[in-house]
Amino acid sequence: MRKYWLTRDGNPGLILFMLGWAADHHAVEHLAPEGYDMLCVYDYRTLEPFAAEEFSAYRNVTLFAWSFGVWAAERTCRDVASDCAVALGGTPYPVDDRFGIPRRAFLATLRGLRGSGAETFNRRAYGADYDRLAPFFDKRPFEDKLDELGVLFERSAEPYMPSLDWTAAVVGDRDAIFPPANMLAYWKEKAVVKPLPHYPFGDPGIVSGYLKKIENDNR
Repeated sequence: MRKYWLTRDGNPGLILFMLGWAADHHAVEHLAPEGYDMLCVYDYRTLEPFAAEEFSAYRNVTLFAWSFGVWAAERTCRDVASDCAVALGGTPYPVDDRFGIPRRAFLATLRGLRGSGAETFNRRAYGADYDRLAPFFDKRPFEDKLDELGVLFERSAEPYMPSLDWTAAVVGDRDAIFPPANMLAYWKEKAVVKPLPHYPFGDPGIVSGYLKKIENDNR
């Protein structure tokens, strides 16, 4: 599990990004809300649960978990006192015929990645933001990403009980990775449907909207 601080200036608020498979901090570096430090977490070949006191210096903590990061957040953020927790393009059951990526589809994706690389997957996942982010896709070695995906497949099959109190779940109606119907089946009334591909951060309003709501609630 890797951690990268995009901003660490002693701001009163913290945004904790639990990113998706194969991503790194470049996925959210264009977001720069005032008054917040930003910590990105990715590469879930190993998991290191956060301690309760780790972010105690912050007045508020906002969690944005994307794709496989939703599952990773469930496994590492149970002691994090977040003011708002938003799932985006994922569920706590990432490989699941009812609530996640169907097992057969996941295995087909894994075979395709091993056979022909990640370009097709990335184009489907990132949509209109593909060209902007493509220069950063090779920053992490492809073999490391494949290794991570294999680990995620095995570990996400281990039984566990989700326990985080999610505020909302953003479901992209153009998501070509996680079936929207499966996400809606899991999140039910917490689901917020948006016209998005699997990658949600191309719309900065997704993050700024929830931050504004927290700021208004804290007044």
